[in-house]
Amino acid sequence: MTVGDKIRKYRLEQGYTQKELAIKAGLSESAVRNYELGNRTASQDQLEKIANVLKISPFALADPNFDTYISVMHSLFALEDQYGLHAYRDESGVPQLMFKDKGHDSLNMLDQVGEWADMYQKYRNEEITEEEYLAWRSKYPNK
Repeated sequence: MTVGDKIRKYRLEQGYTQKELAIKAGLSESAVRNYELGNRTASQDQLEKIANVLKISPFALADPNFDTYISVMHSLFALEDQYGLHAYRDESGVPQLMFKDKGHDSLNMLDQVGEWADMYQKYRNEEITEEEYLAWRSKYPNK
């Protein structure tokens, strides 16, 4: 989901028109429209203004990044939306992640994560070296 798609999604969830969001955020209506269409890129300051109006974290609008734990969490939330990733606690209370079936894409994702798990297990079991594991990762999905 693009930044513009996210702005539109949250704007509609809050019941705002583009004009209403623009006024409350101190932006022009055309700016909001162009952000949503992907014709323009909002600055961090503009994203913060939009997020404040929508009462959400600016990380919820931004492209995924991994600079902070909060941005990683929002990346995981994006994976939830796109591929059905869910967090739960196992019987002993340990947090776990799993992909819940959301159709073809999530099943493909499960297969790929399974392949990663297999290769990581081989590395952990010393069936392959760290260099071989890192080479596999760097060339993925090439066999």
